[in-house]
Amino acid sequence: MITLPKAELQYSRMKEYSMSVLSRIPKEEIIVASHVLWDNKSIADQVAKESIQIINQTYKRKFSFFNGRKSKWVVGGLFYLLGYRYGSVKKQGELADKLGTSDTTIRDSYRLWLKTFPDLFVDVIGKMANDQNLKYFVLVDLKKEVVAK
Repeated sequence: MITLPKAELQYSRMKEYSMSVLSRIPKEEIIVASHVLWDNKSIADQVAKESIQIINQTYKRKFSFFNGRKSKWVVGGLFYLLGYRYGSVKKQGELADKLGTSDTTIRDSYRLWLKTFPDLFVDVIGKMANDQNLKYFVLVDLKKEVVAK
């Protein structure tokens, strides 16, 4: 019987998990969903491309962020945030309807994305701070969470 050193075993398990996360959120699914949501092909392509990049990047930084998360949760929050980035904001309800989830799921998702990876969304946080409906969350709640880390 061959036994792997602990570090190699952990890496092997992480690699297996990585493949399962990426297979649960296929690139094709992200691309199709972005084109369903945005009529502008250029924006849809940008949102899909950046969503894929962010998912891969954040998985490497904190793979536990994806534990127990459905693809609709992961993508819904990202799409909401990237809508701000590209000046084509979608309402939470519209995202929820087209992705087959709830607006609460979208809200919980984008808030956790912001709390966990604020450095990836500095521009978005600035835009949200100018939105009267989101101002309190961004300027008070999110600031408390980030400062507490």
